[in-house]
Amino acid sequence: MNLKLVKNRPSDISLEEFKKLWDNSGYTLEPLYKVLMDLKDEVNSITKDDFDCPNHYAKLAYNMGQVKIIDYIVSMLPKSAKM
Repeated sequence: MNLKLVKNRPSDISLEEFKKLWDNSGYTLEPLYKVLMDLKDEVNSITKDDFDCPNHYAKLAYNMGQVKIIDYIVSMLPKSAKM
């Protein structure tokens, strides 16, 4: 489990209970996982039109930044959501 998630858990719940609830939330988070994977595929695809401007390297770097944040969010999801 991600340290940031643990750090920001609700204050009225124990760490063990929070981990249990988070791990069991995979069923409801699976649609989010699928949407993130679709977005990653959309952002990660490079077309001929991506090189239509002289500053295409900035455009590609921006796309890679989006892929990186999607990967980070997916890494926080419970394993049961990634089925």
